[in-house]
Amino acid sequence: MNGNLLGSQIANRILFDYSCMEHEELLQLSARLPRKLVRWLAIHHPDNRTRVTLFRQTGVEIGEGTVINEGVLLFDEYKSLVCFGARVAVATGVVFIASSNPNNSQLASNPFVQKQHIVEAPISVQDDAWIGVNAVIMPGTTIGPRAIVGAGAVVTHDVPADTTVAGVPAQMVRNHAVTTES
Repeated sequence: MNGNLLGSQIANRILFDYSCMEHEELLQLSARLPRKLVRWLAIHHPDNRTRVTLFRQTGVEIGEGTVINEGVLLFDEYKSLVCFGARVAVATGVVFIASSNPNNSQLASNPFVQKQHIVEAPISVQDDAWIGVNAVIMPGTTIGPRAIVGAGAVVTHDVPADTTVAGVPAQMVRNHAVTTES
């Protein structure tokens, strides 16, 4: 491989030549790119294996067998604030907000906003959870094992294991735990 590839050439290789690229080459190429570009590629890449690898390159912990579909956004300031367990399914358009602030707005200096709304807290999605299309997961929440988050839900509190939540804000719809009768 030519050691003089430019960032745009590397990005093009990752986007379009991924099917014939070894995992080690993907790691080497993505390590040569700025973290923000690697995250952008992770969000938009058509291949799940490559998306997962690129998200991991930007500090996201992802368990084996997890599928993160295209268009998933993670707002974590690149601080490893979002982690996924094994076999998690994340649909297209889901937004994880682990870090939230008003940026350049004058609201940033408002004491109430500083205390109540500028938040940075981890998000944990545990094994076998399923998050539906366009859901929003807010800072400091845990999605429990085998939990289901309905499409378009806004999760503001922890979701217990084996439950389904839906709505804005997300509310428990049902407990779907499998029980065995004695």
